[in-house]
Amino acid sequence: MPGRDAGDVFTIDLARCTGCFTCVIACKDRAGVPDDLDWLWVERAEGGRFPAVQLTFRPMHCFHCTEAPCFGVCPVDAIGRVGQWVQIDPGLCTGCGACVASCPFGTISIDPGGRATKCDGCADEVASGIGPTCVRACPMRALYYGPASELSRPRVIDPGWDDRGIGPRVRYLVRPPDGEE
Repeated sequence: MPGRDAGDVFTIDLARCTGCFTCVIACKDRAGVPDDLDWLWVERAEGGRFPAVQLTFRPMHCFHCTEAPCFGVCPVDAIGRVGQWVQIDPGLCTGCGACVASCPFGTISIDPGGRATKCDGCADEVASGIGPTCVRACPMRALYYGPASELSRPRVIDPGWDDRGIGPRVRYLVRPPDGEE
């Protein structure tokens, strides 16, 4: 929402992402995410018409929204904010799935143990100063984590995502139209 302090955000440059899945593998390794779940995945979008076809890859993970809709729906208050991170307390979670249904980005899953799970933002790594695993792992430097104010000429894809007033902390940069830069 206009005027909201964006603070630190994840920024993903779609022009740089090649869909190599290095971020996905690094995330799974770091967090011990089971093979049948993803805290981070890469969506593929095809567009254009031959000969001007376009293939875009879009990494997706929890948006750590400032007004996260999953907060208010958890009947046992297992979801809360730790600093800027939306976190799920697995000790409190009953696996009811209300948070899964409430997330407009589809980034919360139920794990094999019957508990809700999602990207934790690598909060421990950010606190220690090394930054999120996915950002460090990306060979194309398509992922960035830091102050929104450091982004030059941010070009956000689908700005309607914030029309919900939830303040997603993930930004997608797109190529400017031909002739602009």
